[in-house]
Amino acid sequence: MNRIRTSSSLPAAAALLLALALAAGCSRYPDQDAPSVRQMTMAEHLKVLNGYLAHGGRPRRLASRDQCHLVLKKTLDSAAAMQRIVIPLLETSVELATRPSGQGLRIKLTQQAEGQRQVWLRLDLEHWIDAVAWRSHFQQLQLHCRDVLGDADAH
Repeated sequence: MNRIRTSSSLPAAAALLLALALAAGCSRYPDQDAPSVRQMTMAEHLKVLNGYLAHGGRPRRLASRDQCHLVLKKTLDSAAAMQRIVIPLLETSVELATRPSGQGLRIKLTQQAEGQRQVWLRLDLEHWIDAVAWRSHFQQLQLHCRDVLGDADAH
Protein backbone atom coordinates (compact mmCIF):
# COMPACT_ATOMS: atom_id res chain seq x y z
CA MET A 1 0.00 0.00 0.00
CA ASN A 2 2.83 2.39 0.62
CA ARG A 3 3.87 2.02 -2.98
CA ILE A 4 0.50 3.19 -4.22
CA ARG A 5 0.55 6.23 -1.95
CA THR A 6 4.13 7.07 -2.88
CA SER A 7 3.49 6.84 -6.60
CA SER A 8 0.25 8.86 -6.37
CA SER A 9 1.89 11.58 -4.26
CA LEU A 10 4.80 11.89 -6.69
CA PRO A 11 2.71 13.57 -9.43
CA ALA A 12 1.13 15.87 -6.84
CA ALA A 13 4.57 16.91 -5.58
CA ALA A 14 5.76 17.48 -9.15
CA ALA A 15 2.69 19.62 -9.86
CA LEU A 16 3.35 21.66 -6.72
CA LEU A 17 7.00 22.20 -7.71
CA LEU A 18 5.93 23.23 -11.22
CA ALA A 19 3.40 25.71 -9.81
CA LEU A 20 6.05 27.21 -7.51
CA ALA A 21 8.54 27.48 -10.40
CA LEU A 22 5.94 29.23 -12.58
CA ALA A 23 5.01 31.61 -9.77
CA ALA A 24 8.67 32.49 -9.26
CA GLY A 25 8.99 33.24 -12.99
CA CYS A 26 6.24 35.87 -12.83
CA SER A 27 8.50 38.50 -11.38
CA ARG A 28 8.60 40.27 -14.77
CA TYR A 29 4.89 41.06 -14.62
CA PRO A 30 4.33 44.74 -15.53
CA ASP A 31 3.99 46.97 -12.50
CA GLN A 32 2.02 49.62 -14.41
CA ASP A 33 -0.52 49.81 -17.21
CA ALA A 34 0.50 50.48 -20.79
CA PRO A 35 0.26 54.20 -21.62
CA SER A 36 -3.14 55.39 -22.71
CA VAL A 37 -3.19 56.79 -26.23
CA ARG A 38 -4.78 59.95 -24.79
CA GLN A 39 -1.75 60.40 -22.51
CA MET A 40 0.83 59.99 -25.25
CA THR A 41 2.61 63.06 -26.60
CA MET A 42 2.53 64.15 -30.22
CA ALA A 43 6.13 62.92 -30.59
CA GLU A 44 5.18 59.48 -29.23
CA HIS A 45 2.26 59.17 -31.66
CA LEU A 46 4.51 60.21 -34.57
CA LYS A 47 7.11 57.64 -33.53
CA VAL A 48 4.48 54.87 -33.74
CA LEU A 49 3.12 56.13 -37.08
CA ASN A 50 6.63 56.38 -38.53
CA GLY A 51 7.41 52.87 -37.31
CA TYR A 52 4.65 51.58 -39.59
CA LEU A 53 5.76 53.83 -42.46
CA ALA A 54 9.31 52.46 -42.18
CA HIS A 55 8.00 49.02 -43.11
CA GLY A 56 6.07 50.36 -46.11
CA GLY A 57 8.90 49.87 -48.60
CA ARG A 58 9.38 53.54 -49.56
CA PRO A 59 11.20 56.19 -47.54
CA ARG A 60 8.42 58.20 -45.91
CA ARG A 61 8.25 60.06 -42.64
CA LEU A 62 5.75 62.22 -40.80
CA ALA A 63 6.95 65.20 -38.78
CA SER A 64 5.17 67.85 -36.78
CA ARG A 65 4.98 71.31 -38.30
CA ASP A 66 2.82 72.60 -35.44
CA GLN A 67 0.02 71.25 -33.24
CA CYS A 68 -2.42 71.02 -36.16
CA HIS A 69 -0.26 70.26 -39.19
CA LEU A 70 2.02 67.39 -40.12
CA VAL A 71 4.62 67.31 -42.84
CA LEU A 72 4.87 64.15 -44.90
CA LYS A 73 8.36 63.74 -46.31
CA LYS A 74 8.67 61.17 -49.06
CA THR A 75 11.12 60.32 -51.81
CA LEU A 76 9.78 60.72 -55.32
CA ASP A 77 9.95 57.58 -57.45
CA SER A 78 11.80 59.24 -60.32
CA ALA A 79 14.58 60.90 -58.32
CA ALA A 80 16.18 61.09 -54.93
CA ALA A 81 14.43 64.42 -54.32
CA MET A 82 12.29 64.69 -51.22
CA GLN A 83 8.72 65.85 -51.54
CA ARG A 84 7.21 67.66 -48.53
CA ILE A 85 3.45 67.73 -48.16
CA VAL A 86 1.75 69.72 -45.42
CA ILE A 87 -1.17 67.75 -43.99
CA PRO A 88 -3.77 69.77 -42.05
CA LEU A 89 -4.98 67.41 -39.33
CA LEU A 90 -8.53 68.69 -39.06
CA GLU A 91 -9.15 68.65 -42.80
CA THR A 92 -7.76 65.15 -43.36
CA SER A 93 -9.73 61.90 -43.36
CA VAL A 94 -8.33 58.49 -42.53
CA GLU A 95 -9.78 55.82 -44.80
CA LEU A 96 -9.35 52.13 -44.09
CA ALA A 97 -10.21 49.57 -46.76
CA THR A 98 -9.25 46.16 -48.07
CA ARG A 99 -6.37 46.30 -50.54
CA PRO A 100 -7.35 45.76 -54.19
CA SER A 101 -5.53 42.40 -54.13
CA GLY A 102 -7.80 41.30 -51.29
CA GLN A 103 -4.79 40.64 -49.05
CA GLY A 104 -4.32 43.01 -46.12
CA LEU A 105 -5.57 46.53 -45.64
CA ARG A 106 -4.84 49.94 -47.10
CA ILE A 107 -4.86 53.19 -45.17
CA LYS A 108 -5.32 56.45 -47.06
CA LEU A 109 -4.99 59.97 -45.78
CA THR A 110 -7.29 62.09 -47.93
CA GLN A 111 -8.56 65.64 -48.13
CA GLN A 112 -11.35 67.26 -50.13
CA ALA A 113 -10.06 70.41 -51.79
CA GLU A 114 -11.93 72.41 -54.42
CA GLY A 115 -14.26 69.50 -55.14
CA GLN A 116 -11.38 67.08 -55.69
CA ARG A 117 -10.29 64.26 -53.41
CA GLN A 118 -6.55 64.46 -52.77
CA VAL A 119 -4.75 61.36 -51.47
CA TRP A 120 -1.73 62.35 -49.38
CA LEU A 121 -0.62 58.92 -48.25
CA ARG A 122 -1.26 55.26 -48.99
CA LEU A 123 -0.01 52.64 -46.56
CA ASP A 124 -0.55 48.92 -47.02
CA LEU A 125 -0.57 46.75 -43.90
CA GLU A 126 -1.04 43.02 -43.55
CA HIS A 127 -2.94 42.88 -40.27
CA TRP A 128 -6.20 44.49 -39.25
CA ILE A 129 -4.89 45.34 -35.77
CA ASP A 130 -1.97 47.30 -37.26
CA ALA A 131 -4.27 49.28 -39.55
CA VAL A 132 -6.62 50.12 -36.69
CA ALA A 133 -3.68 51.10 -34.47
CA TRP A 134 -2.29 53.41 -37.18
CA ARG A 135 -5.68 55.04 -37.67
CA SER A 136 -6.11 55.43 -33.91
CA HIS A 137 -2.74 57.16 -33.45
CA PHE A 138 -3.51 59.54 -36.33
CA GLN A 139 -6.93 60.30 -34.89
CA GLN A 140 -5.35 61.04 -31.51
CA LEU A 141 -3.25 63.72 -33.22
CA GLN A 142 -6.47 65.14 -34.67
CA LEU A 143 -8.09 65.17 -31.21
CA HIS A 144 -5.02 66.86 -29.76
CA CYS A 145 -5.30 69.59 -32.40
CA ARG A 146 -8.99 70.11 -31.55
CA ASP A 147 -8.06 70.35 -27.86
CA VAL A 148 -5.36 72.95 -28.63
CA LEU A 149 -7.76 75.02 -30.74
CA GLY A 150 -10.43 74.72 -28.08
CA ASP A 151 -8.00 75.97 -25.44
CA ALA A 152 -7.01 78.89 -27.70
CA ASP A 153 -10.67 79.83 -28.19
CA ALA A 154 -11.25 79.77 -24.42
CA HIS A 155 -8.57 82.46 -23.84
